[in-house]
Amino acid sequence: MCYHLSFSTDIASIYDLLPELGTVPLDIDFRPTYHMVGQSYPQWPVITNEGGQLKLKKFEWGVIAPYMKMENLKKERMWMLNVRSERVVGDTKSYWHRIRQNRCLVPATGFYEFRDVGWKKKVPYHIKLSDRRVFLLPGLFNYSHTPNSDGELVGTFAILIRNGNEIMRGIHNSGDNPYRMPLMLTQELEREWLNPALTDLDIQRICDYEMPSGALEYWPVKSLYRTDPYDEQITAPENYEGLPTVI
Repeated sequence: MCYHLSFSTDIASIYDLLPELGTVPLDIDFRPTYHMVGQSYPQWPVITNEGGQLKLKKFEWGVIAPYMKMENLKKERMWMLNVRSERVVGDTKSYWHRIRQNRCLVPATGFYEFRDVGWKKKVPYHIKLSDRRVFLLPGLFNYSHTPNSDGELVGTFAILIRNGNEIMRGIHNSGDNPYRMPLMLTQELEREWLNPALTDLDIQRICDYEMPSGALEYWPVKSLYRTDPYDEQITAPENYEGLPTVI
């Protein structure tokens, strides 16, 4: 599952990638972030297409669905950080199918996964695209039915995940949901994901895309336990003696 993200650049890079966003600044105190955990439900920059116009907003990671009750919100929301791509079109009874038209893009420079090599602790890896500084992960969003302290309905999002490619199966090789990875797309498919005219066949075609292993760059890093999200040393390669190769 994808619960650990990095966005180690500034907001301006998103406008450079999608100039049609215009020049309206994002009202968010966001600085280069090297490690953010989904279970903290952080605010994150998210791109939507609402009313035929691309918009950059700040949403909370972790969808709040209408059926959730306040007394169980924190517990239930933990399972709403990721969306299995197979369920968006294929599972007509799922909440994700109901909101499949609420598509968004989540900017990132990398993500983390943990590899089991038989040691006492799993080894964390930083993974990114080798040829792109910033990439956009497809997601689904909604607006919370419960107003925040300012009386606003907060935007919330979840990231799509799929079966891992060869590299990711070698890294994310254990746990409750092994052998998965974020759904990573080409630049053309990223833009297409926000097209409001997509049919279910189109959505499924995009969900079926598998980023080739050769497009990924990855390396082991130090423990991610209680890290400072803004410490750039988090992404520094770590040398683990005796660490076997991934494949």
